[in-house]
Amino acid sequence: MRIEPIRWQHWDAMRCLTPDCELVVGISAGPRILSLRSGSTPNLLYQDTTDFRVGAWRLHGGHRFTVGPEDATSYHPDNAPCTVDIDIEDGDQELRVAAPPGPDGLQRILNITAARDGAGFDLRHQLRNTGHQPWQGALWCITCVPPTGPVLAPVPQQRLRFWPGSDPAPWSFTHGHLVLHPNGSRGKVGWHGEAAWLALLHPAATLVIQGLDSSPREECIDEGCNAEIFTCADYRELETLGGRVGLAPGEETSHRQRWRVLDAGYTPHDGPLIGARAGCTPITCLHEP
Repeated sequence: MRIEPIRWQHWDAMRCLTPDCELVVGISAGPRILSLRSGSTPNLLYQDTTDFRVGAWRLHGGHRFTVGPEDATSYHPDNAPCTVDIDIEDGDQELRVAAPPGPDGLQRILNITAARDGAGFDLRHQLRNTGHQPWQGALWCITCVPPTGPVLAPVPQQRLRFWPGSDPAPWSFTHGHLVLHPNGSRGKVGWHGEAAWLALLHPAATLVIQGLDSSPREECIDEGCNAEIFTCADYRELETLGGRVGLAPGEETSHRQRWRVLDAGYTPHDGPLIGARAGCTPITCLHEP
């Protein structure tokens, strides 16, 4: 993987290049992954142009990570410049982008390496308690993607959690996989799965995101969910969550994701094939009602 500083639109950024993919990580603020491309494809991640805000926090789009359960702490502004380190590990370069500690003493660090088993990248999200008080919560990793093409995910044999007010119309099941066909409505669904994965069937490529660090359901802060999909008119969010942890001052925790980019052309009926080609662990799925 080649790593180089660039200017990406109005961002200072780092570009990670492999023979198959380009990943752009914003360092003016964040850390944020702003762009993912495969060859000449358009950006597979959503870029916010509405300047959506929650207080001083800005959506920006792309990939970010924060903490749960969802409250004001989840939206602490991450607008400060980040530091960058490049390490060599087993002959491969690793990019490490670290934000300064927030007002609660929590520091977020994103580590990125090139995939060794296909096109894509491996991410490790670190949360470090640099403060003076213990902290308890969970890591929450969120990837904004454009409302272009379906999203699907294998769902284990258990009940889904729909958030209040979710429109059921865009959700369906195909061969044991939950499928979201975006229709502009707003909603959110979650579930618990071992090594859960979610895929965007973009017309230009297929993005598969897998959460590798699965905690037991009883340790998951969001009513037992460790995988979630949010949808609205402008974008979708593909989310994986770590389990509840307690961090004493000086301690840290992490949550890993695998990002794999496959060719375009898959349909929701290809769920098992997508998972296999992305190297995901097979999951015993929920059968259609």
